[in-house]
Amino acid sequence: MTQGPMQSAAPGWYPGPDGTQRYWDGQQWLAIPPPAAGAPQRKSPARMVALVAGPIVVVLLVVVGLLIKADSDRTQAAAEQAAIEQAAAEEAASAEAAAQEAAEEEAAIEAAAQAQEDEDNAERRDREAMVPQIEASIQTMAEEHVDDGFLEGPILSVTCSPVGGGSTDDLTQQTTVFDCFVANEDNGDGTFSGYSYNATMNWGTGQFTYGMGAP
Repeated sequence: MTQGPMQSAAPGWYPGPDGTQRYWDGQQWLAIPPPAAGAPQRKSPARMVALVAGPIVVVLLVVVGLLIKADSDRTQAAAEQAAIEQAAAEEAASAEAAAQEAAEEEAAIEAAAQAQEDEDNAERRDREAMVPQIEASIQTMAEEHVDDGFLEGPILSVTCSPVGGGSTDDLTQQTTVFDCFVANEDNGDGTFSGYSYNATMNWGTGQFTYGMGAP
């Protein structure tokens, strides 16, 4: 069966005069039953691809995002760890430098104290060495006094000691007064008889005065 106006119509289902569906194959009507109402239609391959690819793309984006975040977290964690290690290293270096400085300062203090002690000991030795010179000078004076008839000789010995419990070791004393005993007679019992002399030593100038008589 044919119908003129349908010659140019595309193949497909069309409504008939009685309200039913008829199929036109492009040339004629075919007597085939119409498709049941609500029958599933075949999806095109492109739509199927789109439906499948869509979730895959979403999953890939999520995975890529997670990988990027994980890498960023690792980078940040590494940077934080490096900063912590750097701070610890700087703190250790600062503590070491402070300890070294303290050790050097303590060594300098000890060296200065040792130098001062050495200097003081040298001055004490110098002071001690001056006592025999004072005694020698007084002995010379006493012998002259014997020669002049002021004293009876001979002069046996001269001993000088700081008066008032003084000491040549006391470096705070810039002047020391000596009581000197000039022995001219051995008493035979371990004692001597003699004469008193005196001397005054000025440690600042290194000079001394002396004479006959008690200080």
